[in-house]
Amino acid sequence: MKDPEFNLLDEPWIPVRLLDGSVVEIGLLELLRRTTEIADLACELPTQSIAIQRLLLAIAYRVATPLDAHDWARQWDDGAPTEQMIEYLEQWRDRFYLFGGRFPFMQAADLRTAKDEVKTLDVIVACVPKEDKRLFSTRQLSGLTQLSASDAARWLVHVHAYDSSGIRSGAVGDQQVTKGKGFPIGPAWCGHLGLVWLKGRDLDETMVLNLIPADTGELRGVGGSLAWGACSWEDPEPESAVRGDYSLLDPSGTPRDISIPRLLTWHSRRVRLVGDSAGVRGVVLAQGDKLSPQEMRLYEPQSLWSYSKEQSRKFKQDVYMPRKFKLENALWRNLPGTLPTPTMIEGADKQLKRQFLPSATLSFHYQLENDSIVTTYPRLVRIQAVGVAYRSKETEIEDVYSDELALPVAAIRAERHALAVVIDQQVRLTEDVSGAVGTLAANLALAAGERGKGDGARDRAKERFFAVVDDPFRAWLAQVDGNEDARDVGQYWKDSLRRYALAIQNELVACASSSAIVGRDTDRGYMNVGLAETYFRSALDKLVPAPDNKQEGMK
Repeated sequence: MKDPEFNLLDEPWIPVRLLDGSVVEIGLLELLRRTTEIADLACELPTQSIAIQRLLLAIAYRVATPLDAHDWARQWDDGAPTEQMIEYLEQWRDRFYLFGGRFPFMQAADLRTAKDEVKTLDVIVACVPKEDKRLFSTRQLSGLTQLSASDAARWLVHVHAYDSSGIRSGAVGDQQVTKGKGFPIGPAWCGHLGLVWLKGRDLDETMVLNLIPADTGELRGVGGSLAWGACSWEDPEPESAVRGDYSLLDPSGTPRDISIPRLLTWHSRRVRLVGDSAGVRGVVLAQGDKLSPQEMRLYEPQSLWSYSKEQSRKFKQDVYMPRKFKLENALWRNLPGTLPTPTMIEGADKQLKRQFLPSATLSFHYQLENDSIVTTYPRLVRIQAVGVAYRSKETEIEDVYSDELALPVAAIRAERHALAVVIDQQVRLTEDVSGAVGTLAANLALAAGERGKGDGARDRAKERFFAVVDDPFRAWLAQVDGNEDARDVGQYWKDSLRRYALAIQNELVACASSSAIVGRDTDRGYMNVGLAETYFRSALDKLVPAPDNKQEGMK
């Protein structure tokens, strides 16, 4: 066994963007000493940054979990618990060597297959496309023959969080291997989730914003008193190929209480990097510990959730599933159900259920002011949303979702319920208006002779509409400060929304062909430009009536 080398506490491997805009690469200890100088992580993918930040957050929970809101407020005023985190890391220094020894970081030192197979590095480098899409990546074949130790460390953390599903190498010692293969157990843990991450002015504030108290709502496992209360690298025995299914509701598994530090450092795969500090040339990648997402809201603090009638019927209890992000939707379009405005639906047992649940982290901040805590809390809360879309039975990463939104604190406080309701209503109204715009485009396409239902034109028009309203909606939202009446706040966006819809109408009509002006018979009756406009204006007037002091005519 070779001697340990490349300790992640000291070696530079985490790219960060400083407050002055420059980007540097630093080790864990230097990062913690400079949290007030760091704006954010600057990794190759947002998923890579969030995976490393969750690792940092796990350490913060391990050493300084707030007991309650008052304890959190004290921590906020004091700043992130960096001194305790540094002391903890020094205590576990031997577990942060990337290569060598009995405890290589987040790896199984003896992991191998029966034939001693080693995979190429593209199995862990998530942004490497297939052959037909290689031109859209900054990584080409030459970049896959070897990775630097720092690059490999980042992808190691990432593969435990976001690896796709599919067959993996069958590891010696894994009793679940069949015919030399490790059959699919689903994507790595974070791949199930729609994660939201709160961001402060610097990394110091960011860590405290995401470090919520032990008594938050229904959340379990915040403290470290559980058998699995520690981070994964604290296990007394080296990791092996042996793995388990710890899914909470799976009768065939062996569920157990999971602390937040354990979950944030979960080993969804078994990994061994083949190489040393001079470079990594290959990897052994096998299946790891399985977690299914049903009802994991009790342990996972950062994902959004939605009620599943299908899963509730299956497990004969209320089941919430992670609410993943749609690639085409900006984060503000997910605000219904994210804000503290409960929407009720009929459940599997015919009783009313909350359709959506915010993350436990958001829930804590929604309720924070109710505890009469006076702190230098920010006026705007910046929320970053991160997720992954898979395809082909989740065996390939299709794309990475990342968006940020500045939410006014006044709109998220539980006692300002009226403001949250108005914002929720305006998001839903904007979706409805986009539908009317899409119908206008579809009718114009049918009038011009397009076959079918005009779905292509509909989708393009809605995409154009959301491109137009995206920046204005974000600007309107950021200005909601609680000083105006909620109805006035809503009316301002309604007036703006009507103007944008009419502008898109003019664009679409101006581009209509001469044949569309004449029109033709369709499956929905006769259609021409004039009729399409009339139908659109009727729908728009119902959704967003024209102000009394304006007389608008069709152009």
